[in-house]
Amino acid sequence: MYKIRVLNSEDLKKLLDIRDVIPAVETAYEQYSRGEAELFPVIAHEFDGGLREMDIKSGFLSRTGLAGLKVIGYVADNPDKRRIPAVSGLVMVLSIETGRPVGILDGMVITEIRTGAAGAVGARYLARKGSREVLIVGSGAQGRAQLHGLMKVLSGIEVVRIAGRDPEKLSRFVNEMSSLYPGVSLSAVRMEDIQGAVSSSDVIVTCTPSHEPYIRKDWVRPGTHINAIGADFSGKQELDEDLLPLSRLVADSKVQTLEIGEMQTAFRRGLVRESDVIEIGSVISGDVAGRRSEEEITVFDSTGMALQDIVTANLALVRAIERGIGSLVTM
Repeated sequence: MYKIRVLNSEDLKKLLDIRDVIPAVETAYEQYSRGEAELFPVIAHEFDGGLREMDIKSGFLSRTGLAGLKVIGYVADNPDKRRIPAVSGLVMVLSIETGRPVGILDGMVITEIRTGAAGAVGARYLARKGSREVLIVGSGAQGRAQLHGLMKVLSGIEVVRIAGRDPEKLSRFVNEMSSLYPGVSLSAVRMEDIQGAVSSSDVIVTCTPSHEPYIRKDWVRPGTHINAIGADFSGKQELDEDLLPLSRLVADSKVQTLEIGEMQTAFRRGLVRESDVIEIGSVISGDVAGRRSEEEITVFDSTGMALQDIVTANLALVRAIERGIGSLVTM
C-alpha cells in the first residue's frame, strides 16, 4: 500500500498564486523545447456535435522526474440542466522513479491558473513594451485568469475591454475586475461591436470555444500581440486564418498547434508551413528571437500542454506537504 495526497479546489486556491505559476510554466516550456520533456499524444473525442467532450493530456519532464495526466470532461448543458459547471476534471502526478501516483488534484483550478500563466508568458516575451490597451474575448473564468496574468507582466496596462455574448456575465466581469484593478479602465463590448476594440488594442486575448473565426485580418493593426487561447481541439478557430501568414507565429507546441490549435486551418490550407512556427520555449531560452520589430504582429497559440498541469500540480503538492494541506489516501 502507498499514500496519495488529494487536493481539492479550495486547497488549491490556498496554495497557488499565479505569480509563482508563471515561472513554473516558463520552465516547462523551456524544458519541452530543449527536449528535456515530452508530450504524449492527446486523446480527445467530441460527442453530440461538440456539446460533450472528453480530453486526456499527458507527458513527462525528465529533469524534474515527474509524469502526469489530466482528464477533462465537458458537457455544455450542465449549468442549465444540472446546475453544475460545464467543465470538470482531475490531474494526476506520478513519480517517474517509482511509477506510483503521488497526487490527485482538482483539474479546474489547475487549468485555470496555468492557462492564465501561459498567456502571461506569451505577452511577456512577445507583446510590445509599453502596451496600454487590452481586449479579452471571453467573459468566463478563463477571461479572468488571462487578465490576472497580464496584469503581472505588463505594467503599462491602462484600458481593458471585455467582449462576450452574455450581458450579465460581462457586467459581472467588469464589476469584479474593476474592484481588483481600480487603476484600470474596464468596459464591456458586445461581440458584434468588437471591430473597433480589435483595431485599438495593443494586446488581444481570445479565450472562447469558437469554431468560427471572429478576429478579422483587416482589423488587426501593426504591432499587435495576440494570445490565442481557445483553440485546443480539431475544428476550433478564433482568428482569421489569412492573418497568420502575416504574423510571427509562436506556439507552446508546434505539433499541437498544427493538429488541434489555432493554426490548424491555415496549415491545412497551405497558408502556414511547419517551418513558419517557432516554440515559446525557444524564445524563453534565447535560442530564437520572438518579436523582431515594433510593427510585427505576433500570435502566441496556447493549445495547452500536460506539462503545464504537471509543474503547476507539483508546485501545489510541494506547498501542501510543507503546510499540511489536503487529504492523504491509502491505496
